[in-house]
Amino acid sequence: MTSPTTLRRELLRLAGARRHPARIDAKRISAFYQVSEKSVRRELAKLAEDKLIYLAGWDGHQMRPYSEWRNADEFVEAGVGDQFRVDLVARE
Repeated sequence: MTSPTTLRRELLRLAGARRHPARIDAKRISAFYQVSEKSVRRELAKLAEDKLIYLAGWDGHQMRPYSEWRNADEFVEAGVGDQFRVDLVARE
């Protein structure tokens, strides 16, 4: 089982690895790090709330920015898509 700190570090690394927003596949991250997909979505939501990343997730109809979801629980529990678009808020 992977620690939340390791998962958080990896998500931030993936977000900053490209010049353009990265696509993160929660199912792959979940399998590789042996954590639940909800844990991946929850950590992504925390990073967005901490204003470290821009985050968008599939709501069943379209990609929607995290800021347009009612709250973190709605985002985590949606579970309709496992692909997320992320980008670092501040790039060096």
